Amino acid sequence: MTGRTFKRGPTWTVVYDELPDPETGKRRQRSKGGFRTQREAQAFLTGQLSKLGDGSYAAPAKTTVAEFVRDEWLPAVSGGLRALSRTRYESVIRLHIVPNVGPVRLQALSPGHLNALYAKLDGEGLGTPTQRLVHAVLGRALKDAMRWGKIPRNPATMAEPPARPSPSAKAWTAGEVVRFLGHVEGDRLFALWRLAATTGMRRGELAGLAWRSLDFDGARLSVDQQYVPTRGGATFGAPKVARSRRTIALDSVTVDALREHRETQRLERTFAADAYSDRDLVFADALGGPVHPQRLTEGFAKHRKAAGILTGTLHTLRHTAATLALTEGVPVHIVAARLGDDPRTILTTYAHLLPQSDELAAERVAAVLAER
Repeated sequence: MTGRTFKRGPTWTVVYDELPDPETGKRRQRSKGGFRTQREAQAFLTGQLSKLGDGSYAAPAKTTVAEFVRDEWLPAVSGGLRALSRTRYESVIRLHIVPNVGPVRLQALSPGHLNALYAKLDGEGLGTPTQRLVHAVLGRALKDAMRWGKIPRNPATMAEPPARPSPSAKAWTAGEVVRFLGHVEGDRLFALWRLAATTGMRRGELAGLAWRSLDFDGARLSVDQQYVPTRGGATFGAPKVARSRRTIALDSVTVDALREHRETQRLERTFAADAYSDRDLVFADALGGPVHPQRLTEGFAKHRKAAGILTGTLHTLRHTAATLALTEGVPVHIVAARLGDDPRTILTTYAHLLPQSDELAAERVAAVLAER
């Protein structure tokens, strides 16, 4: 790459070759004037040629953060996003990124801009998870901007988002689970509540469960799809990640509950006649249609309060299933496989819920030594 400096009137100007046009291969030049001295001009030229040499150069542009993130980047990556992720990205960009740093020129965006954004969101009462989601979306967009040659560096890597909170999963006791299941025993979705409590399946996995995925004779089910909320509705899709696609063993009581639920559903189908739309869903509404995940959340909250249990969400049953299994000595890798989660996540998330584990380890090691 070559360049030169020359005097134009009272100031100095820099002219240098950029990388050739990727489509035509033609030479491209860039100039910048207004330097007070030749030394200033030469320092700028040296810096630009160095960036061209090491691949960190980005051609000057007036594109704003909003124009890039909302109008260029999101449409380019949305095809590879799950429906729920796409909805979240759109919301974060619309509500938090565009109003705050949208007008800033993309190449002028600095770590300081981002730190100020996180402080503003904190001042508005938005929690750490939301702030970190904003940081994650911006970080991914800016990483692509750098990879596409639009910025020389990613300012998100130098910003200081709020620290990730320590996992603090809340679980019910076995007694609370028994009380809850006793309360919902006559509920139309009793089999769903029991399945959630005994397997730790995610809300979307329960809503998307199909009869074809159930093996009554083998007492097992396969998780191969989920039904998740999207902007304005909900949609079916593949499980959250590859490890979420799994097979789960069922206890005999849960199998019986599912058999009874199937018979009830058959009666509903007979009663509805032509109005029934059979979509092979285990947990459908009275006409065979899918149950929106938010309805499950609301139904759980109503039953939990009526059962006299003070705290907990539907996701609490997932935490509870993991905790009860771990406290009963089920190996971590088995618990992780049943939940469709990473064993490291299980250890990190649930270690604080097992206060007796350390003492139990001490007692068992001592017992082994005492036998020698």
